[in-house]
Amino acid sequence: MAVKLIATDLDGTLMAPDHMTVTERTKAALIAAHNKGIKFAIATGRTLTFTDSVTAQVPFADYVVSSNGAAVYDRNAEKYVYSTLVPNSVVLEAVELLNTLPVHYHIYLGGRIYIQKSAMNYAADTGLPEDFLKDFISKVTLVDDLKNVIGESGAEVIDVFSMGENEAKIVEFFKSKNLVMTSAVRGELAATALGADKGTALRGLCEVIGISTDEAMTFGDAENDCPMLEAAGLSFAMENGNDICKSAAKAVAPSNAVDGVAQMIEKYCL
Repeated sequence: MAVKLIATDLDGTLMAPDHMTVTERTKAALIAAHNKGIKFAIATGRTLTFTDSVTAQVPFADYVVSSNGAAVYDRNAEKYVYSTLVPNSVVLEAVELLNTLPVHYHIYLGGRIYIQKSAMNYAADTGLPEDFLKDFISKVTLVDDLKNVIGESGAEVIDVFSMGENEAKIVEFFKSKNLVMTSAVRGELAATALGADKGTALRGLCEVIGISTDEAMTFGDAENDCPMLEAAGLSFAMENGNDICKSAAKAVAPSNAVDGVAQMIEKYCL
């Protein structure tokens, strides 16, 4: 079946190892596919505002599946077409718990990243490049008290780092609230609402476009990509990805360091 949608994770997948760059070969392959009428979506654990530096390099991207699938933004219509959020009451409880623990955490609200200033005392070592982290910090909104910004609509993601011996307590809380837990980088635990994952978002997006998931081609490298890889008719785990991811995909693509996404697009779409 012909590919009508390409959806790819960013870090460790579409992006070069610096987490910042879409290579010229990859851009060329995506543009050629897009010119053939294939829709293009980026699907990431990042929130919407933290994809700006990527969409600046691939401005033809049609959709952004953000926050591990909690929301889908149509860049052409300039509106969200799908969202599944953690209820605000649960977010408030989570903030109250996390504020009692020596952990670093972020809340994704309305496409933005919020961090309580006190949580900066426990900043985590994720192993990510320094330039990437600087870009991340430039997109963050620091607040004195997260409870004052949560509002009524709920959160896309509760993202926790530096858990140490408190991990079991945090996991138990998330389980008690029926939240879905995934991880994309070292030492991270990201919690989303039940039903909010990249696979569900992909199915919702395919319905919006009017195609079958069998006509979708997806790429990923980490645990949070697995639902999207399992849902698509053609899916690739990157060679640099983890074993869980590889077991979820239909096939393995070359590493992001050698334009693996571009190579598979060239082979299967062009």
